[in-house]
Amino acid sequence: MEVAGGDIAVIPPGKTTLYRMQMIALDEQHRIEISQDGRVKCGMQKEPLPEQVIKRDDFAGIVRLLDTIMSDKVILDRLEERAKGRKGVAEVTDAIAAGDEEIEASAE
Repeated sequence: MEVAGGDIAVIPPGKTTLYRMQMIALDEQHRIEISQDGRVKCGMQKEPLPEQVIKRDDFAGIVRLLDTIMSDKVILDRLEERAKGRKGVAEVTDAIAAGDEEIEASAE
């Protein structure tokens, strides 16, 4: 999408869920592992690229962080408080517990 002056306008991030974020991070972690292992096995590289290993480790950390968030009642309660303005409390609690609570990106 182009805007006046020829600059490309980036569409702002949409809604997501904690569970979806975790699954995407896990998929990306696995993709990096598989691609780096494959390149080493077929002789394209002698060893995995260090920056790719760092990214893989970061995605693994995101997965663990989201595990912690989703298993901690205090954190979930805080998320619930933030979401109260958008939905009723019962709906938020049920949605968070089910992994369906949508989290909007904010500019804060």
